[in-house]
Amino acid sequence: MADRRADRFKFAARGCAAVLAALCCACASVGDPVGFTIVAQDRYDFLPCAEIIANRNGNIAREKQLAELAAKADASPGGFIVSYAAYRSELTQTRTLIAAADRAARKNNCDLSKK
Repeated sequence: MADRRADRFKFAARGCAAVLAALCCACASVGDPVGFTIVAQDRYDFLPCAEIIANRNGNIAREKQLAELAAKADASPGGFIVSYAAYRSELTQTRTLIAAADRAARKNNCDLSKK
């Protein structure tokens, strides 16, 4: 009877260790893959300059807001989990949208210095 309990405990301990190792590996592979979101590069290409600039400025404001929220979440214990779960994917997408708007602005010779 005691041997069965010991075997069960060892089995459970090994299972927990395997799950913990898998979770740690998953967290280690999480990064900020800027540009790896799915955004059509020509999303802004056919818009007039005023709309491109308005969309770009809106996305820059949203990026600033998301970066502040992610930094605030990272500052708390265990907050990096919340940061990656709640903010990082949208932050990456917003940065990609900004890059697409910049590309369209260069293509259409828009003046980005005006606000």
